[in-house]
Parts: sequence; structure tokens; C-alpha cells
Amino acid sequence: MPVPTVPLPQASVGEWTAIRTSTAAGLFAYRHLQAVDLLELPDFGGGDLNTEQRREALQNAVNLHKPLAALGIFLGVIGLEDFVRDIGARIADSPCIQLRFAEVSGLRSLPVRRRADRQFKRLDRDPADLIDPEDINELFKRCLGVEPLAMSEFARLRDLALLRHTVAHHAAVIRPIDVPRFQYYIVQSGQTINPPQEFVRETLAYLYRTGRTIEEALKSCVFSVVLPTLGAEWWETRPEELLELIELFDYFGNLVEARGPVGYAQPGTQEYERMKSESLRVRDELVQRCINELRAKYAT
Repeated sequence: MPVPTVPLPQASVGEWTAIRTSTAAGLFAYRHLQAVDLLELPDFGGGDLNTEQRREALQNAVNLHKPLAALGIFLGVIGLEDFVRDIGARIADSPCIQLRFAEVSGLRSLPVRRRADRQFKRLDRDPADLIDPEDINELFKRCLGVEPLAMSEFARLRDLALLRHTVAHHAAVIRPIDVPRFQYYIVQSGQTINPPQEFVRETLAYLYRTGRTIEEALKSCVFSVVLPTLGAEWWETRPEELLELIELFDYFGNLVEARGPVGYAQPGTQEYERMKSESLRVRDELVQRCINELRAKYAT
């Protein structure tokens, strides 16, 4: 097991509370107060603060409201987990991919039958532990033949999953039993997950890059198998399967600037027809950009 080498930073914020968080009832009350406190943001609009002082005070207020920094990390980890689940399901549901990958159905969540009075529970279960990078690799290797995550990232991703669990279930306070479980971050028993903004922003950027790394690996795997089956000069014929896959992978993240106003227009009006025509132009340009990228990479 790796030895942690990166200290988990903590903003220096004092807090006084009469609640005994070492007890179940005290911890429950403390978490309730954390949630309520998120609604009570400080007012720096008045007083003798100048613009720079007010900006600095607002930045520090993130750490004064302890759950905010921890929730930022929590949402980032949850976002990555949900992304893996979502893109796997969409790939599994693609008829084009189903024809080329015999095991792709293994990416789907499995239905769980619930009694009528248990419908509040989740109605499916994941095909693998989507919070463990090793399990993610094993899942995609079994279904698509690709391992998107480098082993060097396992320790950090597992620690972020443990931080997510701590925020969700233990009021963002590191338990003594969890300290030896950390493989990347150096933590202390009883430490509150309340890192500075810079750490949270860098961590969220890392999680986003990880998601894009997974996406790129899956995209490359799919297109490398599908494109050779689409016939000669697929970049000219633009078969429907090609267009389906380009849309599935969100036009590769490309954006095109719209001409004229965008928004809502009443159906049947001239403005509605103009916007409809413009949306078709934008889509066609996005598709062409993606085809150009694919041709440069795969066409021989």
C-alpha cells in the first residue's frame, strides 16, 4: 500500500461549539447546523472595507463556512462517478457500438426489483464500483478492451473517494479508523476537511481532467474499431453511424459561435425559423470539425 506523501491542507479557522460531536446525537446536530449555516452568508456590503478587502473577506468566508470547501470536493468526486456511470450507459445503448463490441452491455446498470413501498430506494445497481479506479479499468477492459486510468493515479483517486465518504457520512471530520486508509494525502485523526480555495480549485481541475482522460480513451477505442467498418471515404459519405457517435461524444467538446440572437422564440414566427436554421448550421459545422479531426487521426 502506498505511503501518503501529500499533506491535506487545512485553513486555520477557529470554531467553538457546545455540541459533543463524539456522540451520535451530537454529530447529527452538528451536521444539521452545518447545513443551516450555509444559508447564512456574511454581509460585507457595508463598513469601511475597500474593494480588495471585501474580495479577500469573501474568499476567507468560504473556509469560515466549513462545509463549503469540503462540499466542493464532494461534488467533484460525485460528478466524476456519475460521469463514468452515464457515459458507460450511453455507450452500451448505442446500436452502432453494440454491433462491434460483444460485451458492451456489461456497462449498463443492473435493475433491482423493489416493493411498491420501497420505490424511494435506488432502482438499479452499478456494474462495478465506479469510485475505485481499478474497478473502472477492469470494467472498461472487459467491455471495450481499454483501461483508461493510469495506475499512478490510483492512490489519489482512492483518497478523494475516501474524502467524499467522510463528507457524506462523517461531517467532514477524519475518523481515527480512516487515517491509515489514506494512500496519497497525509491526514490527522479529527482533522476537519476544510482546505484553502486554491487546493479545492486544483483538485476539481484534476477530477475534471481525469474525466476527460476517461472520455478520450473510450472515444479513441470506439472510433478505432468503428471507422474501418464504415467504408471508403467515410469522411465524405458521413454515414449515420458516424454522426451518431460524434453526437454521443458531445462533438468532441467543440463549440461554434452562433450568428444573431439565441434563446426562445415563438414557434411559427420568422425569428423561430431563423434560429432553427442557425442551429442546423451550427450542428453541421460541429460535425465537420469532428470529421476533420477523425480523418487526420485515422484515415490512411
